[in-house]
Amino acid sequence: MKKAKLQRLVHQYFNDTISRADCVELLEYLNNTNPDEIADVIDTELINFNKGPEFRGKQSADVLSRIKSDPRFTQSPVVEEAYPVIVKFYSRRWFQIAAALLVFGTAALIIFNKNTSNQATKKYTADQGAGAIVPGSNKAILTLAGGKTIVLKNAANGLLAQTAAGNVLKTNNGQILYSTASKTDAATNQDNINTLSTPRGGTYQVVLSDGTKVWLNAASSISYPVAFTGKERHVSLSGEAYFEVAKNKEMPFYVSINNVQVKVLGTHFNIAAYNDDNEITTTLLEGAVQVTKNNARSLLRPGQKAIVNNNSDNIAVSDADIEDAMAWKNGYFIFDDDDITGIMKKVSRWYDVSVSYQGNVSNQKFGGTFYRSKSITELLQYLEKIGKIHFTVEGRRIIVMK
Repeated sequence: MKKAKLQRLVHQYFNDTISRADCVELLEYLNNTNPDEIADVIDTELINFNKGPEFRGKQSADVLSRIKSDPRFTQSPVVEEAYPVIVKFYSRRWFQIAAALLVFGTAALIIFNKNTSNQATKKYTADQGAGAIVPGSNKAILTLAGGKTIVLKNAANGLLAQTAAGNVLKTNNGQILYSTASKTDAATNQDNINTLSTPRGGTYQVVLSDGTKVWLNAASSISYPVAFTGKERHVSLSGEAYFEVAKNKEMPFYVSINNVQVKVLGTHFNIAAYNDDNEITTTLLEGAVQVTKNNARSLLRPGQKAIVNNNSDNIAVSDADIEDAMAWKNGYFIFDDDDITGIMKKVSRWYDVSVSYQGNVSNQKFGGTFYRSKSITELLQYLEKIGKIHFTVEGRRIIVMK
């Protein structure tokens, strides 16, 4: 099939405007073609539409089986649930393609059942109220050493504060940075501690006085001196943050989270340490870090993670899924066979909602990738499509039920 025709058919499939004959031809072609050969076409459509989850693991196979059971592919005039079809997978890429086709075609059922889909959308929209629940955005509160607070979303760009230890500035690209005064002035003001805090539904970036860059996820905070002095650099963290630490062998960098400490010289890593989680996870992208809790310590290599349970001193080191750890910073949710309670923790932090449960739903596992910029309505609908679960939205409360 020529690329131009393939692009046309894929575009029509995503728009639910494809004819039955063309759909049969498209699915037959996909069934007999290495997915890497059509990856560019699929990617183009995903970019154009700017939505659609990617699925992994067992659910990916289920998704693909449902696509292969498309009534237009089998040329069956009746839409009915088919048995799974065994197929060969060339690579994980096929999972992404399969998921994309499912989302926009929903295994042919969207074409035949548009009214049902529209009613579901109306249910969520009516329940939550127009614009009541929106994705998180760039917002945070800066608390200066004297206790003064600055709501950064409302603050003008430019100079925010001026101290003997250095100046605090807000840039036009949505971050704050510190310029250090003379070493003498900084040394005499070494207790000049600032705290940057993001609310639920917020994220922000700060560039510390040594050039270290820190990205804060929602419901997180970091405390640090306006200027680093002495032989060590110390910050404290609550929640989740990604660090790109400026290299300085003579002045190691420490991140403290309760009684866990991460020591670095200059490296890139992520720390997830929310108070309502049972563990602290440090994921290393490059460089080296040492994780310590009381008398236990472990050294991480790039591509590894360390998990410290809150109730013990044990430090479990294993290979990390870097894509998963960095998803939030890159604008995604990634669910890797996560249970619904873990997923809804992330959802509640990012969309600033409360969550309650009716019945036992904790045994269900979900996998997939979803843009954090999309509406909560779309996210809940996708979860309902791929699992035996339902949601009701009442104001800013989401009720999860079977």
